[in-house]
Amino acid sequence: MSWVAIIVATVAAMIIGFIWYGNWGFGKSWMALAGRPMGEGQQPGPLYALTALAALVECIALSWFISTTGYKTGAGGAIIGLYAGLGFVATAMFSEVLFAGRPPRLYAINAGYQVFQAVVLGAIIGYLGSI
Repeated sequence: MSWVAIIVATVAAMIIGFIWYGNWGFGKSWMALAGRPMGEGQQPGPLYALTALAALVECIALSWFISTTGYKTGAGGAIIGLYAGLGFVATAMFSEVLFAGRPPRLYAINAGYQVFQAVVLGAIIGYLGSI
């Protein structure tokens, strides 16, 4: 397990989230579909700290999957990230559409972010972990 790769990937996760949910990404659509502003009524500091902690845990898990499978390249890491994003995260999030009545477009924004992020994080961990 490469801690440098894990830390770089964690920082990348925060940057991806900032862009994805920013005004130049899907932020406006997300707020319209969610029916509220992002982080409404909450202090941003703890939200970002908890988001970074969650990203760190995701990166540690991806690092373990990548090293366990032996796909220690950027492309191999991206494939593992894709499988993890689609196979675990996007499928788990789908019940929100079915049972909580969330709009499918909101699911597409959130799940799309998770899958894209997992692919990028996997690529970073796979590449940097092999150096």
